[in-house]
Amino acid sequence: MQKLLQILKFIASRPLLIGLVTVAVLALLIITRPRTAPVDFPERVWPVDVVVLSKADHQPTLELFGQVVAGRRSELRARVPGPIVEVGRNFREGAAVAEGELLVQIDPFEYRNDVAEQRALQTEARADLDIKRRDLDRIRELFDENNVSEQNLDDALLAVEQRQSMLEQRRIGLSRAERALRDARLIAPYAGVLSGVAAELGKQLSQNDQVAEIIDTSRLEVRFTLSKSQLGRLLEANDDIAGRPVEISWQVGKQTLNYKAVVERISAEIDSSTGGVGLYAVITQETETLLRPGAFVWANVPDKNYQNVFKAPESSLYGSDQVYVVVDDRLERRTIEVKGYAGDDILFIPAGNPAIANGDKVVSTQIREGGAGVKVEIL
Repeated sequence: MQKLLQILKFIASRPLLIGLVTVAVLALLIITRPRTAPVDFPERVWPVDVVVLSKADHQPTLELFGQVVAGRRSELRARVPGPIVEVGRNFREGAAVAEGELLVQIDPFEYRNDVAEQRALQTEARADLDIKRRDLDRIRELFDENNVSEQNLDDALLAVEQRQSMLEQRRIGLSRAERALRDARLIAPYAGVLSGVAAELGKQLSQNDQVAEIIDTSRLEVRFTLSKSQLGRLLEANDDIAGRPVEISWQVGKQTLNYKAVVERISAEIDSSTGGVGLYAVITQETETLLRPGAFVWANVPDKNYQNVFKAPESSLYGSDQVYVVVDDRLERRTIEVKGYAGDDILFIPAGNPAIANGDKVVSTQIREGGAGVKVEIL
């Protein structure tokens, strides 16, 4: 122990010796440290999906949201006043009625009496006219024999004209009375479904009181809106918008009901907020349908027909005009021009060199480090 203390005191008294010892120790640690051999990492290969391109004509479908509206609906109002003495068996909310079917019968008592009275007055006026005509014939004979004055003849002619006018008034009165009698019987103007029924047996109606509304379910329409760009594409085809076929889909629970329709007309006004234009398509359903006004549906309209274009998933697009094709398991960039969309797919044509061509394998998988030269594996 004393020898060790002597050695430490000897070293501590000589700083240069301490430095040399420290350097020697560090050198020994560096020489004897473990060495790691360099590792060569293999090139990363990205798994991708591809689409083999082939030029063709494509006509995508516009999927638009629409609402069913009634092509024809009418308010049913009382044309004459009176109490309701009879209602039709189908005069109920939501009931289907046939054209000409009785809906409401207003008490016809007063109106029948009025018809009878007007008919009697007309008969009386006709008889009075016949008498005046016979008087005129006699006075004309006497006038030809110079037995009466011209004034007498003029008075006879005036009497006949007055009776003719009276007969015409009676005819008009009878016509009005007969119409009032017919109007006391309210019938369905066409086949349809009743809505807003607001009358019942015994109710006193005033003239023009609304008793119900009828909706023509055989003429339902779907209103939907086209954006400016969609309308522009349809106009590019140089085809009339009216007459275009439309597929209507109505989701009812888990069931989808499909109907065929035809665009009939364009809305009278442009939507100032969106610039879109409303279209009305008439459903060509010949049989009774569950569809009713107010239902929200999908309207599928044929879009512009794109000729001689390529089609690929939208996920193939990098930026606004770049896609990658696989050549010898590596990516090569191609420039394209997008012409339109078909659902989740893009429709495009070549727009640079080297040009994209039939049979090229376009990558449809978006990869983080996508770029020319990247090695890929087709799934």
